[in-house]
Amino acid sequence: MSSLINNKFFWPILYLSSILLANYFVIAFGIVKFAGLTFPAGVIFVGLTFSFRDFVQRKWGDWACWIWMIAATIITFFLNQQIAIASVTAFIVSETVDWACFKFLKFNLKKRIYISNLFSCPLDSMIFVTIAFGWYWPAIWGQALIKYLSGLLVLPFIKVKN
Repeated sequence: MSSLINNKFFWPILYLSSILLANYFVIAFGIVKFAGLTFPAGVIFVGLTFSFRDFVQRKWGDWACWIWMIAATIITFFLNQQIAIASVTAFIVSETVDWACFKFLKFNLKKRIYISNLFSCPLDSMIFVTIAFGWYWPAIWGQALIKYLSGLLVLPFIKVKN
């Protein structure tokens, strides 16, 4: 497992896949309700993108994240233009905030992930849901909550000090 995680393409592939899976599930299922929450389908995958992006940034550098995000946008554009536009707009804004928090905060890796996701997840949710479906507060709130919690799923696997 360690050799897989240290593979140069491991985190970028997870990052790209999580974006594409999230967009595909939104295209296929739209907004869903589960366990009292309303949210766009695929939100768990989007939550992972924020944490996966942090790893891509550490391994490949700042600009690599944008290259992978653009690749995902182009692929999604061929599936659904509205979702691609909502996704890339939300990502440009929220990923910039996430990147800045992650880059400039001088905490350990886990704390930077907590904090960067805390700001970027609600921002991404508000922008994405509004562009894709219109202003729908239950879906914005549900997506932000699930996205943040799913983004934290990677934390138990982090064994690095910084």
